[in-house]
Amino acid sequence: MYSIDIEKFDDYTGQYEQHDVVTITLGELVESGVFDWAKDMLNWHDAAYDDEQYERVCKYFIERFYYREICILPFKQWANYLHRKLVYELMPKYIPLYERIGKGINPFQVSDEYYKNRTIDSAYPETLLSKNADYITEGKDTEYEKQIEARIPEMVLDYAESFEMVDQLMLDELEIMFTCMYTVNVNGW
Repeated sequence: MYSIDIEKFDDYTGQYEQHDVVTITLGELVESGVFDWAKDMLNWHDAAYDDEQYERVCKYFIERFYYREICILPFKQWANYLHRKLVYELMPKYIPLYERIGKGINPFQVSDEYYKNRTIDSAYPETLLSKNADYITEGKDTEYEKQIEARIPEMVLDYAESFEMVDQLMLDELEIMFTCMYTVNVNGW
């Protein structure tokens, strides 16, 4: 029986998990302590919707882009670009969505129309004119609410009502912070 000694392949592949092609991966920056959300150049906590959203998006950001290369060198310029994008471009745009979802309102709802009416009939109209309500023979209350939503399939609406969907939309806009190149060989050469 033929057996393969995997240890021999470590000489070719190594234990190193970062396979950057052009710059440096976010994972390398995190592991070396260079990338830290607590640093002033990266901290966007004051612009976040709340503490929970800030921590969730920070964790999601690192997990999503861990093996991706940053698009600008040196790191400080990239960090400044990331901070600016989060604080001045994305959060002003996404905070209203977080607020609506926090209140239990569908962010894709276009309008909410509420109507209430009361109809009172009497067989003796002269009693109504004299402000005597003793002879009212029939009363009817009508009430309805009409909510108009954007033309999006129901599955997308259900999915979009969670904070995680808004987090994903935010991070989709941060794709430009990373290069689109991936290594074509095992050792990144």
